Amino acid sequence: MRQETSGGPTDRDPRCPSRHLPRDPGSLADPYPLLEQLRTAGPVVRVRLYERFDVWWVTSYAAAVAALDVPDLASDQRHVHPDLAAHVSPMRLGLIDKDPPDHTRLRAEALRASSGGALPAFRRHAGARCAELVDALVPGRTTDLLPALVEPLVDETTEAFLGLPHRADAALRAHADRLLRPMASADARAEITEARLALRRHVRTDPPPEPGHRSAGGLRGDTPSDEWADVLLQMYGAGRRSTTDFLATLLLGALAREDWSARCRTPRGRRLLTDEYLRFDGPIVRGVWRFARTDTVLAGTPIAAGDIVIVSLALADRDPAVFPRPSRPDPERAPNRHLQFGHGAHRCIGAPLVHALADTLLDTLARRFPEARTPEDGPAHRTGRASVFRGPAAVPAALGPRYPR
Repeated sequence: MRQETSGGPTDRDPRCPSRHLPRDPGSLADPYPLLEQLRTAGPVVRVRLYERFDVWWVTSYAAAVAALDVPDLASDQRHVHPDLAAHVSPMRLGLIDKDPPDHTRLRAEALRASSGGALPAFRRHAGARCAELVDALVPGRTTDLLPALVEPLVDETTEAFLGLPHRADAALRAHADRLLRPMASADARAEITEARLALRRHVRTDPPPEPGHRSAGGLRGDTPSDEWADVLLQMYGAGRRSTTDFLATLLLGALAREDWSARCRTPRGRRLLTDEYLRFDGPIVRGVWRFARTDTVLAGTPIAAGDIVIVSLALADRDPAVFPRPSRPDPERAPNRHLQFGHGAHRCIGAPLVHALADTLLDTLARRFPEARTPEDGPAHRTGRASVFRGPAAVPAALGPRYPR
């Protein structure tokens, strides 16, 4: 039986006390020491979030793969216990938050819309825009590459691929960021709901790009339904933010290495570097939510129907049983079976887009500014914004000379 207090659902079994996470780990400058404490307690740990409610936290790679595969753990929040429903974000209406048959149908629709020439067109668009942005950088200066290069590259290519009008202003992007707030307080629910409705109106009612607009796809279509609009707005909000955060992290890590431009001369070198920084410090720190359909067992731990299970991708990707020396980036690590794009039927369909952006970004910057470095007096400060994703607040780069194309 569930016991309740004024603070919300508590442990049903006193032999399984909750560990406390009063702060979201994604807001910490270095969340890994805190997360590693959870790993020592076992592959599946009872955790109290924000002093308000309890969840099961998956800490090992093997348990994470099992949790992402097992049908007993649903993506649809309708399976959550009523006591916990108020703690689940109202942003959960996209593709990754659905189960079959709806997930199967919508995923197939998204894959059809992005098949054929969509990915090559995206690569061409990304390559051309990246070259323009890199050409605009001033040689010899120390520049923050986040607003000068990463943000406009991700914003414009994402909007074009989804078929959204290229006029997303600061207010719209602020709505997208509010959609990604952690549910750390009761007030967050109203803000997230408002942001979702504002973005849905944008996706549903704004006219598509005019003929001749440089677009790299167009998943939106002419008149998207509310269901498809929710899928697109999650792709826009979550895809845009997580990709920006990751590319910023990738550049910070790459530019701190003396051999970065030499490594980025080949597609293999760029891919290895990209996958390793996804594993080592990816944007998804807290994890993927699942909801127990029935009483089940995960890694030897009984889980009751309606419970929340959070699959910690960050901890899975630093599991020493799978990744030797996991707390150090290794640009030669291969194979690299990181889980930042998920696993199984819900694996992120945007993974090829992220790899395409990372490849063109590293390639273009390495050819034009091969001597660029992270300045010694420019430490990498992590952002303090409230988001389910984590990334740097700035990407300072001492560019050095610009080389000809």
